[in-house]
Amino acid sequence: MQRARGAHAGLLRDEPARLRLVQGAAERMPFEDGEFDAVISVEAAQHFPDFGAFAAETSRVLRPGGRVSVASFFTVDDVPGRPEELAKLLDTYANGLDIARPVNALADAFTTAGLTNVGVESIGAHVWPGWDLWLGRSWAPGTWPRNFLRAYEQRILDYYVITAGRPG
Repeated sequence: MQRARGAHAGLLRDEPARLRLVQGAAERMPFEDGEFDAVISVEAAQHFPDFGAFAAETSRVLRPGGRVSVASFFTVDDVPGRPEELAKLLDTYANGLDIARPVNALADAFTTAGLTNVGVESIGAHVWPGWDLWLGRSWAPGTWPRNFLRAYEQRILDYYVITAGRPG
């Protein structure tokens, strides 16, 4: 929160009505029903312990006609053993920071929560090569962070955009 406040200090000072920073859990959003036209989540869903609760909260805080967009990485399928495969490749899966779940688990949770027009699009081909190039600035080949690209190339992990809407 301190980092966000520092990055946006000028806007918070000059136009405080335009930006509100709130800390909370994705599964228990501290907002009123129907408060938002959009919910956007970028590279956070791999940490959410309960997709059903996140989807229900998203549906609750969206106005009728509102949209949600989630961009993050997920397993490509629910083949048994995927979590163990990722744990061998990536420390964040081994230590529990990231949770290995298939992309369809979030898509299904949105549908169960009453959201419609659920879409799932793989964008890994546009993300992983650049991600690995960026990681290469700080991490040597063969170190665990460089295995994100390897997990993608082995068709274990991919990067997706999942969208849905609240009927209106």
